[in-house]
Amino acid sequence: MQAAPARRLCSRVGWRGLVLLVSGVSWISYGAYIAVQPSYGVTRGISVLLQMMPMTAWGVGWIGCGLVCLLFAAMPAGRDLPGIATSMVPPLLWATAYAMGGATGASPTAWGAVAPWASHAALVLITAVVTRPRAVLVPVAVTGG
Repeated sequence: MQAAPARRLCSRVGWRGLVLLVSGVSWISYGAYIAVQPSYGVTRGISVLLQMMPMTAWGVGWIGCGLVCLLFAAMPAGRDLPGIATSMVPPLLWATAYAMGGATGASPTAWGAVAPWASHAALVLITAVVTRPRAVLVPVAVTGG
C-alpha cells in the first residue's frame, strides 16, 4: 500500500525528474552540512575555492542548486535542461577543486574525491542523453526541378 505514492511519483516525473529529485535533495542536505559544520577534509580538499568565497557561501550555493533541481524535476523532458545543468555544476566544480587541491599539494589525498564527484555529473548526463526527447521532424516535400 505504501508503494503506490512512490509509483505515482516515478510515473509522473520519469527518470530525468527522479534524477533531479535525488540531486535536489542531496545538494540541499550537503549544502546545509558544509554551511554549518564542514569537515576538515572538505575544507582542505577544496582550499582553492575557499580563496574565492567562505564555506558558508558555497553551502548556500549548493542549496540554491538543489532548489533549482527540485523546481525542474516535474518539467517535461527538454524543458528541464536548466535543472539538468544545475544538477551537474556543483559536483563538477567540487571535482575540479579537489583535483586542483591535489595538484597544488594543499591536500595530498584530494585526488580520491575527484572521481566520485565527477561520476555523479556523468550519471546525470548519461540519463539526460538516454532519455532525451525525440526531435520532431517536419516532413519536407522534395520537388524535382
